[in-house]
Amino acid sequence: MDSNKSLEILMEKLEEKEKSLVKKIVEPEEAILSVAKGNLDEEGNYSEYLLVVTGKRIVKLGMDGKIQKEMSIQKIMQVNFNDYLGNSELILVVDGKEIPIARFSREKIEEFRHAAGVISALLQYKEQKEIEFKFPLEINNKRKTSAMLWLMSYLKPYWYLAAIGLILSIAITGLNLAPPSLLKTLIDQVVIKKDENELQKLTFILISIYAISTLLGIVQNYSLSLLSQKLVYSMRKDLYAHVQELSMSFYDKMSTGRVISRITDDISRVQWFLVWGIPSLVINVLSIIGIGMIIFTMDYRLSLFALLPFPLIIIGLPRFRSRARIVYHKAWRKWADLSSLLVDTIPGISIVKSFVKEREEVNRLVEKMNEVVGANMDTTKLHLGFFPLLGFVSSAGAAIVWYVGGLHVIKGDISPGTLVAFVSYMWMFYGPIQTMTNLAEPLQQAITSGERVLEILRVDPVIKDAPDAVDFEIKGNIKFEHVTFGYEPFIPVLKDINFEVKAGKTLGIVGQSGSGKTTVTKLLLRFYDVNEGRILIDGVDIRKIKIERLRKSIGIVSQDPFLFDNSILFNITYGLEKVDPKKVIAAAKAANIHEEIMNFQLAYDSPTGERGSRLSGGERQRVAIARAIILEPKILIMDEATSSVDTLAERKIQEALDNISRERTIIAIAHRLSTLQRSDKIIVIEKGRIVEEGTHEELLKKNGLYAKIYKAQFTEGEKQVATA
Repeated sequence: MDSNKSLEILMEKLEEKEKSLVKKIVEPEEAILSVAKGNLDEEGNYSEYLLVVTGKRIVKLGMDGKIQKEMSIQKIMQVNFNDYLGNSELILVVDGKEIPIARFSREKIEEFRHAAGVISALLQYKEQKEIEFKFPLEINNKRKTSAMLWLMSYLKPYWYLAAIGLILSIAITGLNLAPPSLLKTLIDQVVIKKDENELQKLTFILISIYAISTLLGIVQNYSLSLLSQKLVYSMRKDLYAHVQELSMSFYDKMSTGRVISRITDDISRVQWFLVWGIPSLVINVLSIIGIGMIIFTMDYRLSLFALLPFPLIIIGLPRFRSRARIVYHKAWRKWADLSSLLVDTIPGISIVKSFVKEREEVNRLVEKMNEVVGANMDTTKLHLGFFPLLGFVSSAGAAIVWYVGGLHVIKGDISPGTLVAFVSYMWMFYGPIQTMTNLAEPLQQAITSGERVLEILRVDPVIKDAPDAVDFEIKGNIKFEHVTFGYEPFIPVLKDINFEVKAGKTLGIVGQSGSGKTTVTKLLLRFYDVNEGRILIDGVDIRKIKIERLRKSIGIVSQDPFLFDNSILFNITYGLEKVDPKKVIAAAKAANIHEEIMNFQLAYDSPTGERGSRLSGGERQRVAIARAIILEPKILIMDEATSSVDTLAERKIQEALDNISRERTIIAIAHRLSTLQRSDKIIVIEKGRIVEEGTHEELLKKNGLYAKIYKAQFTEGEKQVATA
C-alpha cells in the first residue's frame, strides 16, 4: 500500500477531537508522517494514546492533549518492533539503551508497523543527509473562506431566481397568516351574532386566499427547481474541473470513492439547503417576527406563556450544533469508506469471482455497513436528546395557554373568537420555531458537506506551469541528471539516477519489480517533480516546459492500458481535438490493429466495454498504441507493453513498434529481455539505482545482473521448448 494512502487511512480512523489534538502539537511545516492509536500502557493496562511520527520527532500524545514522551529523530539509533503473546511493543534504541515508546494489542499491529517502517526510513535517510522536511502532501495555499460564504457565492449568478422564490415564499406566508384572523371573525361575528352576509363574505375571502396561494406556489416551486438545477450544474462542473487539474500526488492520498462522494452526495446536500433551506430559514424568521407581533397585540399575557420553548432553544441549539459537526463528519467518513469499497470491488468483479471471494466481499460490505449504521445511530441519539424535549415544552406551553385563556374567556376578559385565533396563531408561531430547529440538521449537513468540498477546492495542484515556462517543438533528447525521487521524500524510490538518450534512439530499462522503472516514466511525464537533480528535454528542464506541450509530445503504452467504456474510435482519438478518419486508420495500421477492427461487427464504432473488457489483451495493447501514436509524439514510452500477451500478440505488437519507432525516442521497459536486444542503450536499475549500463552485448560481457536475468530467461525458454 502506498505510504501516502496508508497515512490518509490511519488519519481517517481518528475522531475529530483526536485529529485536533495532533494538529495542536505539530509545528508549522512539520510533516505528519504516521499516526497510530495505541491502547495499552507500559504495564499492559488499558490506556489510549496517539503515537505521532513527524519528520523531526516521535511524540506519544495522551488523549488529554498532554505529551507523555517525545524523542528527536536525530537521537534515535534504531527502532525495534517486538511481538509478545497478545500484545506488541515499539522500542527505540537511543545511546545504546532500549526505550519502550508504545505498547498495543494485536488489533493495532498494522498501524504501528506503518509507524515503525516510517521511523526506519527516516533513520536510513538521516545517515545520508540532514533532514529538512516540509509537508509531503499538497499544501492549501488558498485564502480560507468559510463554507457558508462559499455556498452563498453560488447564488450570486442566479440571484433573480432566488429573489423570485424568496418573494413568492414571503407572499405565500403572508397569505397563510390570514385564516386565523378570519376564524376569530367567524366565531365572534357569524356564530355568536348569526350574521349570514358576513359568512358569505368570509367564505369568498378564504377561497380567494387559497387560490392565490396555490398559483403563487406553482410559480415558486418552478423557480426554485430551476435554481436547484443551475446550482448543481455549476458546483459539480467547478469541482470536477478542479479535480481534473490536481496532481497525481493528490490521487495517491485521496481515494476515488471519497472524490466521487464529494461530487455527488455532498453537493446534493449543499444544493438542498441553498435552494430550499435558506428560503425556509428566512421565511420562518419573518414568520416568527410577524406572528409574534400579532399575538402580542392580541393578548400580551398569553404571549408570555407562548415563549416557554425559547430558553431551551437558546441554550440547547448551540450545544446541538457543536456536537452535530463531529457526529456528521464521522458518519460521512464511514459512508465514504463504503463508497470506496464499492468503487474497488464492482469494477473488479471478475477478480472477485475468479478467487471465489463473493462471500468475503459481502462480509467486508457488512462490516462497513455496520459502521455506517453505528454512525447514523449516533446522529439519531443526538436528535433524540434535543428535539423530543423541545416538542414537549412547546405542547406544555400550548396547554397552559388553553388553561389561562379559558379562564379569561370564563371571566369575560377576552372573547371566544380571540382565544381560538390566539391558539391558532400560537401553533403557527411554534411551527416556524420547530422548522428552524429541524433546519439545524440540514444546515449542519450543508456546512459539513461544504467543508468537505472546500477541502478539495482549496488544494492547489503541485505540478503546474512555471511563470516562465516555454513552449517549443520538442525533438526528443532526454537527460536525467542526479535525479533522486520518492513518493514520500524521506523514502527515495530513485537515487542519483543519471542517463542520456539522444533523439530518435531507443533506451531499454531493465530491473526487478519495485526497482523504480515505471517511476522514471512518471517523472518524465511530470506526474511528479523530482526531489533532487533535474530532467532535461532538448537541454531544457522539464519544469520550465509547458505541461500541455510536454505531455502531448510523449506517448505512453502501459502494461495494463486503460480504455474508456466507449467505442474503439473514441479511445483511439481521445487525444485529438478533431477526428480525422485518415489519421485514425493510419494509426491503427501502424499499431497492427486495423484488420481486426474491421472484422468487428461495428468496426471502429464497436464498444470496448468497461476498461476494454470486450477486447483481448493484445487488442487492448494495440488500441492503446494507436491512441499513443496518433498524436505523433516525439517520445514514446512502452512500459511492459508486451508482458501480459501471448507470443502471437507480442509479435504483432513488436511489428507495430517497429513501424512507429523511426524518428522517435523510445523508452522501453520490459521483463522480456528479447524485446530490448536491439535497443541503442540499456540501463539496469536495482533498488532505485543504476547498476549497469550499455548495449545488449556489452551487458552480457559484464556478466552482471543483466546477464543473470538474461540467462535465467534463456534457460526457462529452453525448458519450455523441451517440454513442448
